[in-house]
Amino acid sequence: MKTILAISAAAMLAGLAGHALAQDGARTIAVSYADLDLTRATGREVLERRIDMAAARVCAPQPLNIDLTMTHDYQLCRSQALAGARQQLAQAYGGRALAQAAITVGPGKR
Repeated sequence: MKTILAISAAAMLAGLAGHALAQDGARTIAVSYADLDLTRATGREVLERRIDMAAARVCAPQPLNIDLTMTHDYQLCRSQALAGARQQLAQAYGGRALAQAAITVGPGKR
């Protein structure tokens, strides 16, 4: 049974990781943590890496450093996306959002 759940969670993650949704003109990505044990440090580290990668994808493409305006916009997008994700992480780590099993990452998501 646990193997079936792990395979289902992995399949769901693979589908969600590549699927960006448009909401209010901004891209978002749902990051699943259904396959992780958030009571363990390793599970939390994996989730935070997934969120960091999702923020990079939502705000992509990363501009060259010589384009200061686009670099600023990219960094602002990432900081907003990560700020919104941190609020959702706090709920997930506190156990209030475990039934949801996904965190939405996108600019302006708080």
